[in-house]
This record gives sequence, C-alpha cells and structure tokens, in this order.
Amino acid sequence: MPANAVPAGNHEGYPPRPPFPWQGWLAAVVVFGVLWWSAVGTGVNLRTLAGGWTEIVSFFHRLLPSAEHPWPLDYLPQILVRLLETIKMATAGAIIGSALALWFCLGGARNLAAGKIVYNISRALLNLIRTVPDLILATLFATILGIGPLPGVVALIVLAFGLVAKLLADTLETIDPGPLEAITAAGGSNLERAIFAALPQVLPDFLAYTLYAFEVNVRSASVLGLVGAGGIGMILQRDLAFMDYSRVGLIIATIFVTVLLIDGLSTFVRRRLV
Repeated sequence: MPANAVPAGNHEGYPPRPPFPWQGWLAAVVVFGVLWWSAVGTGVNLRTLAGGWTEIVSFFHRLLPSAEHPWPLDYLPQILVRLLETIKMATAGAIIGSALALWFCLGGARNLAAGKIVYNISRALLNLIRTVPDLILATLFATILGIGPLPGVVALIVLAFGLVAKLLADTLETIDPGPLEAITAAGGSNLERAIFAALPQVLPDFLAYTLYAFEVNVRSASVLGLVGAGGIGMILQRDLAFMDYSRVGLIIATIFVTVLLIDGLSTFVRRRLV
C-alpha cells in the first residue's frame, strides 16, 4: 500500500463502525420485558412514588438541623459509646469469622478438598450461610441468647465467616498449581499442601478479605440493634419510635462519617496488601 493511501473505511481513515447486532436489540427487549413484568407483579407505580416524593423530602428535612430543631450535641457522648460498641462487635465478628473461614474454605476449594463429597457439602453449607440475612440471624440469636451485644457478635461472626470463606475458596482455586504438585510428588498430605503451598499464596488476599468483612460488619452492626442485638442501632430504634428526628439525624450523620472513614482506611490498607 502506498504511504499516502487511505485505509478502507470512512473518509477519516477509521474502519467502518460495525452495525448494532440484532442480538443486542433482542436482549434489550427481553430485559425491558422482565422489568415490566416485575414492576407490574410487585405493584410498582411511578405515579404513587411521585406523589410521595414530597413526604420523602419532608422526612429527610426533619433529620437535618434547623434553627427550630437543632441537633442535640449533648447527646453525642451517648452516641459515641454505642458507636464504639458497634465497632467492637464488628471487629470481633470479622476476626473470629475470618479465622474460622481460613480453614473451612479448604474444603470448599476444588483443588484442595479431600474429595468430591467434602467439596459439595462445603459449598452447600457456604451457600446456606450466605442465604440467611444478617437481621434474621441476629433475631434468631437474640431469641436464644437474649438482648445485648452477644447475639450481634455471633451473627456478625457467621456473616464474616460465610463472606470470607466463599471469597477465599474461589481464590484458592486460581492459585499456581506448581507448588501443590511438588508437595504431592514428595508424598505430602492434603494438610501439608494447604499449609505450605496454598495458604502462602493467598495470605494477602485473606487479609484483604478480612478487612472487607470488617467494613461489611460495621454497616450490618449499625442496624442489628433494631432487633435488640446491641450497638448503635438500639438507640436509633428507640429514637425512631419516639419520633425524635433531631437525635435520629445526629445518629445517622455519626454513622455516615464513621463508615466513610473506615471505608477509606480499609481501602488504603487493602491496596497495600494486594
């Protein structure tokens, strides 16, 4: 081709834009149809939503401080005490749940499980644990253990366990098989393969998953108090019941700032680990 020749395509020298495939239009129609079917089946009404918009704005307006209803800053020490309890619950749940997940996930990894039966049972248990919402778990444990932080901590342990075990099991299935094969050739057991070949490869990921579980636990622990499982959610439920929106607004603002700081710190640490 001569140096000054223009490639086939449009006058600017770019290749012609491929036509939009009919499969894309079909997929769009299917998605829209499913969306419409779901909206009709659940009674979603945009007119009702638009009509209630003023009430939504009014509710959030009541949460904000004003000259008539300022935030009660003298209430902040009580909020911080409950917030500290929430962070303690989240920390205990993340550490204990992740430590348990570190060993259980070996059975959920296809390349490390002792057999197909162990693998299927482990995966089924992980799916079952992650299916139950944290509020249901907290309600169950509050019924068994009573009102207070303990049922919340147990619920957060289960939540962190299911989260970290699933992520770590998936990560273990993608590790370099070379060290595993070398230990197997030397006559090593499944436990030795896990300790000396598998876990060292995923240790940074494990630490990152633990931090992520801590982030999730902080958010979850903030609302577990709504079912009597301790933390800042207990005073949030009480103030909502008494419609003390100034206190509710201050609680929500405190939770938002705390979660924002924890997310930023956790993201910074995870980037240094992985």
